[in-house]
Amino acid sequence: MIADMHRVRHLAWELPKLDWETEVLYPGEQFQRAEYFEPNAAPLFNPATPLHQVVPDDPWFFRLLRIRSIGWRAFRPLAAAGAELLKQRRFDLIYISTANFPLFCLGRRWAKRFNVPYVLDYHDPWVRDRINYSTTNHKFKVWLMAKISRWMESYAISGAAGVVSVSPVYIENLRRRYGQLHCLRPGLSENIPFAAREQDLLKADSSSETRREEDREIVYVGAGGAIMAKSFTAICSALAELRETEPSLLKRLKIRLFGTYAYWKSGDPKPLQDIAVGFGLGDVVEEFPARISHRKAMQLIRRCHGVLILGVDDPGYVPSKLFMYALSGKPLLASFRADAPSVRVFTEKTNLGHLLTFKEGTLSSPDAVPIVRQFIREVRDRRRFDRSSEIADYLAPAMARRHVKLFERVCSEQSKSWPL
Repeated sequence: MIADMHRVRHLAWELPKLDWETEVLYPGEQFQRAEYFEPNAAPLFNPATPLHQVVPDDPWFFRLLRIRSIGWRAFRPLAAAGAELLKQRRFDLIYISTANFPLFCLGRRWAKRFNVPYVLDYHDPWVRDRINYSTTNHKFKVWLMAKISRWMESYAISGAAGVVSVSPVYIENLRRRYGQLHCLRPGLSENIPFAAREQDLLKADSSSETRREEDREIVYVGAGGAIMAKSFTAICSALAELRETEPSLLKRLKIRLFGTYAYWKSGDPKPLQDIAVGFGLGDVVEEFPARISHRKAMQLIRRCHGVLILGVDDPGYVPSKLFMYALSGKPLLASFRADAPSVRVFTEKTNLGHLLTFKEGTLSSPDAVPIVRQFIREVRDRRRFDRSSEIADYLAPAMARRHVKLFERVCSEQSKSWPL
């Protein structure tokens, strides 16, 4: 249960309803970190989907160089298993959906050998023209991977028959970098955001944790640290001003941040909580960085009175849980970079929730305080919102239909249209 597998999990439920038989090839349990195993997650997967998992065959130099990335370690086993499946029976399409980008190169290998078109699904940028933030302190590793990634992306995308991306910015960047490749033409490249699946919320029982009736809880579940500092600072700045002018508004209010760093250990810093303390909000904000299960995340969303969504300082970023949070019907407050694609969604879907924006050199938009005030009032009043019309096009069935339209266009193309 990791973030970049939910797209495939949703499609495995929905594509068979649209007459597309689906099989999933993936790195097996021995590749995965222990904290990503969720024993109660089985009902979230379609039991009818044929699954093919591979095991590691790590060469000695992987161990010598301490290479732990699944994108590298699983490459050879997946290449062999995929070739075997493609030899056994006819597949119409290969869809590679992962944030372990070296695995994108498998598509071109298989397509050359078996003449099956492949589509790449970008959850994040593979290549960045500039690094706005880094998740590692190993600067040489960042530099080396940036060099290798440019060559590998060019190899993978040059043979692709289509491209899906969660953000329109990623497709624009690919076109700027590679020109009018066949797979980047309109109709063969599609912006399809992360979907929400109603059953995920329905199968998550409300938490049994006790809470005083007069308390109000606002929840955030997702990445934290430096990459979310600007978006959270925008919220804390408005909260601090409200505390000065309307202290009663924050009485018995708790903002709890969960799962902000999957590998957190006791004694490690809590960066977002430190930001709150700097604004005098240490009694309001609590951060619980350790990873929580997907089921637990859904329980928290069902039990809370309001939801936060944080964005990163990247113009292409699209939060994966945006529409799942909206589906909950709870008051929602998002903080995004002003030119992020999700800002447009809030502009068009006025009942989706409240939005703060930030730019370079500024904490937030000038109307941040009244926006946060209205959000907190909705939380205190336990408001619920029917957003069914706003998010219908972003639920798993609708997103699967968009995939099918793209897949059918790809399959109708002649093989000569996509150079290998």
